[in-house]
Amino acid sequence: MKLSMAVNNQCKNVKDAFNDFIIYKKSNNISESTLKDYKNIFSIFIEFYGENSLCSEITQETVQKYICWLQNKPKKQNNTKEERESEYLSSATIATYIRHLRAVLNYFMEKGYTKRFIVSIPRFEKEVKDVYTPNELDLLLKKPDLKKCSFSEYRNWVMTNYFLSTANRLETVRNIKIKDLNFEENEIYLRHVKNKKPYSIPMQKELKKILIEYLSYRKGDSEDYLFCNENDDKKPLTNEAIKTVMARYNQRRGVTKTSVHIYRNTFAKYWILKGGDLLRLQRILGHKKLDMVLEYVDMYGKDLQKNFDLFNPLSDFSKGSHMSLK
Repeated sequence: MKLSMAVNNQCKNVKDAFNDFIIYKKSNNISESTLKDYKNIFSIFIEFYGENSLCSEITQETVQKYICWLQNKPKKQNNTKEERESEYLSSATIATYIRHLRAVLNYFMEKGYTKRFIVSIPRFEKEVKDVYTPNELDLLLKKPDLKKCSFSEYRNWVMTNYFLSTANRLETVRNIKIKDLNFEENEIYLRHVKNKKPYSIPMQKELKKILIEYLSYRKGDSEDYLFCNENDDKKPLTNEAIKTVMARYNQRRGVTKTSVHIYRNTFAKYWILKGGDLLRLQRILGHKKLDMVLEYVDMYGKDLQKNFDLFNPLSDFSKGSHMSLK
């Protein structure tokens, strides 16, 4: 019986094995957005390897050849800055593809579809993540005239303030309900988070004023979504709808950057430059490990030179100036 199962496992093609992987991930309550990422990225590997090819024939050399194939694969046309600047996939994108592939192949190895080997992530030079500049933030945060603007414009302005103040991911913001706002304790309860472990973050005082005013305008019950559809206040915005409305909002205000995720980068940069501690930043951003937070420090290293003399301990202890600290 065991021999028969081993033979069957060795005969698994990539398409069927990946379907098994998706079922396994669904049983572990993985988010739909993460499942979509796996499907989209693995479809590129299938394009290279073939959906009917056997899992048992995948080796370390297969992955190495796949990386070389990706390096010479032209990008699909889109409107992002990166696409305009380069015809081919960036090394960072390729590393992301291989990281996702590794998760799938590790599952194949556990099931006996593929012989065990180490999948190494190719090294790449990390690019500095885009952030909104002070001038762009001035444009984006300018409050619209409530007597003249539409509900959607006002809602989008509130969302802009919310994204900047909380650094929440899009999926988290989409699922915020009115009941998740605790104005007495100045906290926001985050239910839908990437690691499936809800937690609370502080509510910044300016954001608190904005949200109180917004709710007096928006109305709604405690179970309603905070950021609702313009035509149905019981219906939440979809991820794609938020991306679309926020991109249009930015463009109308003369800001060419249109990614919602840039607010997370902006929050992280300003937090670091203002001397915020990294453990709290990790908690606010919802990262399992400190590694990603440390990447932000590396990315914005040049900016850390600002006010370096002011905060440097030698400035306080040289020439007897430390006396002022007593």
